[in-house]
Amino acid sequence: MLNREPDLHKSPTSELKKTWWKSAVFYQIYPRSFKDSNNDGIGDLNGIVSKLDYLKYIGIDAIWLSPVYDSPNDDNGYDIRDYKKIMTEFGDMADFDLLLREVHKRGMKLIMDLVINHTSDEHEWFKEALKDKNSKYHDYYIFRKGKNNGPPNNWTSAFKGSAWNYYPHLDEYALHVFSKKQMDLNWENENMRKDIYDMINWWLEKGVDGFRLDVINLISKTPGLPDGLPALKVLVGAIGYEHMFYGPKLHEYLREMRKNTFDKHNAFTVGEGAGIGLEAAKLMTEESRKELDQIFNFDHFNNPGKSRHDSYRYDLRKLKPLLVKWQRDFKDGCWPALVFENHDNPRFVSRIT
Repeated sequence: MLNREPDLHKSPTSELKKTWWKSAVFYQIYPRSFKDSNNDGIGDLNGIVSKLDYLKYIGIDAIWLSPVYDSPNDDNGYDIRDYKKIMTEFGDMADFDLLLREVHKRGMKLIMDLVINHTSDEHEWFKEALKDKNSKYHDYYIFRKGKNNGPPNNWTSAFKGSAWNYYPHLDEYALHVFSKKQMDLNWENENMRKDIYDMINWWLEKGVDGFRLDVINLISKTPGLPDGLPALKVLVGAIGYEHMFYGPKLHEYLREMRKNTFDKHNAFTVGEGAGIGLEAAKLMTEESRKELDQIFNFDHFNNPGKSRHDSYRYDLRKLKPLLVKWQRDFKDGCWPALVFENHDNPRFVSRIT
């Protein structure tokens, strides 16, 4: 890990700004299984609209909507093919616009789930990248020559196997930290970042209230992409994770993105940052640094020797000290996000009953 961000500047006398999200109750909706409005067996946007009165009644202030973008669905929508199109199974853009209006009509907020560490390999950018090494889109992704008749390094995917796809016509490999169809974007490329920011502003101009940023702590990789330590795979599930989970330019990218997008629209952001720990989370969310508003911490999902993805009985005795620590130490201009579960994990109640 090469991030050498200075320690948090503590300002105990400064007051945190009062904003709506600090007292809000968020409700995650996984559209596919939430509410089906047309009897095709798949939840959809109109189904969500039909349940808004209920959500308002039970005290929900903001809806976090899992990905609804056009996608081949290799990873349940987290492989985005077109950022500005709705997945046909869920409806169309007119249906989304209706949902947004109806959410706002009830005084609630709508937060979208955004994946900008990677795109689907069916995204137009990647298809253009494969056509020509000289295309500007080729550098939107992380392509490298192989080494010793194999991949550029020993990194493995979180979904098993090598983290590299080989393309014979280019004689190059492309990086995918997740599935073989989820190709990592090259955040070193300024034009790529600008296109991402333009897309974010497009949604914010529609009236979206903010974003949950998927695996946002992975967007900066260690220069040179060195081999990872195989021994760490037991702890984090993949080789090479130490070279991406808190990279050297992460804070720089977050500040640039916020300046060019979220701050222009007073938008809310919460990042997914598995594995970063308390001190890094504070650096990413301290108000004066202008990076993220909140970050999801998953420490309390893990029993010793188990990860949050494993099936096991949760020991509630482990929960209190972890929550107390984050509540006690997450201060000096930071605001913690209290979360028990998400779409990646079994229902929390099923682990304790």
